[in-house]
Amino acid sequence: MSRPRAAAIVSLVLFDIDGTLISAFGAGLRSLQEAFGEVFERPDAAGALPPHWFAGRNDLWIFRKVALAVGVPASDYERRYPELEAAYLRRLRENMRGWKGARVLPGVRELLEKLSSDGDGGRDLGLVTGNLEEGARIKLSAFGLEGFFPAGGYGTDAAERHEIARIARLRFERRKGRSFPPGEIALVGDTVHDIIAATACGYRSVAVATGTTPSSALAATAPDLLMEDLSDPAPLLELLGAT
Repeated sequence: MSRPRAAAIVSLVLFDIDGTLISAFGAGLRSLQEAFGEVFERPDAAGALPPHWFAGRNDLWIFRKVALAVGVPASDYERRYPELEAAYLRRLRENMRGWKGARVLPGVRELLEKLSSDGDGGRDLGLVTGNLEEGARIKLSAFGLEGFFPAGGYGTDAAERHEIARIARLRFERRKGRSFPPGEIALVGDTVHDIIAATACGYRSVAVATGTTPSSALAATAPDLLMEDLSDPAPLLELLGAT
């Protein structure tokens, strides 16, 4: 685990979802497969791309790449995308109910409770995720985590993760009626895309090796802090100025 660099107090902490807060343990891929089978009669869709391609990617990017890989004509995809999205979200909602293996990752619930508590100054918590906004809510609500995150940036907002991260900041500025300088924001994620996005936006970057990306690959992006998981929050709290 790397040690945090000195930083100003962080007032807004943004989190990725999959591999950072929770493991859906394949529920999303199964839902995507079922949706492609229902709408385009392509039940083999989930196997069309290597699994590592999905890590840290935007849902809209994934849907389009899968459609191309299984031979769905572009015109058909564009015309029937609303059906595909509706089918995916319906299947995701069904699959997340009691999905075997899906879980909150170590230390996450305790960390969120501490960061959002009045005793710790009540830092604002938000999301930066490639999930569709409704998909994000479905995944978080399966574990009772949705209440921690009043706003964020989602895969429905932009194609690139740094743009999603920028939109999350703007949403919080509108909600709170004040500016959030980049140095007061931290982004926590489990893929190189998260760390690259944080760096591009000037945010503090925290990499957690709880997803599919090896620690060595995360370290190569030079995050401000690299952690194996969130079970011991002390280094992260130090980075945030919470100790």
